[in-house]
Amino acid sequence: MAKLADRIREALKPHLEPDEELRSVGQVTSGPMSTMRAMLLTGGIGYLLFVKSWYVGVTQKRAIFVRLKASSKPDESMRFATPLNNVKLDGKGIAVITPEEGMPRNFKFHFGARRATGLDIDEFSAALATGRVPDLLEKR
Repeated sequence: MAKLADRIREALKPHLEPDEELRSVGQVTSGPMSTMRAMLLTGGIGYLLFVKSWYVGVTQKRAIFVRLKASSKPDESMRFATPLNNVKLDGKGIAVITPEEGMPRNFKFHFGARRATGLDIDEFSAALATGRVPDLLEKR
């Protein structure tokens, strides 16, 4: 069985532009109940109803998000990409400063994220930072 990070890379490849490469990938969640505490308080029912899982990838220019279906397969009808300057790390997750209509603003990481979701938070943070450097140099 392929590692989750490898499956995420394969799912995001079709969404790359010719000059892009994935620098970091992982799985995050969105929704009002996207914490383990909320899951425990509701017996898991609220979590299942309100939490949406997403694959996320960072290239040198953009962050790409693809929502997962209940079957854990990518839902191609629910995807978006946003420039790295529109994304920031926000405590225990990712904040999209100006989300597209109908898309979440906040995505959460999970404790033990690397093992459970394929997301290496340090690698993800570095990919976001290095992707922004050319943008800063161009504005001078």
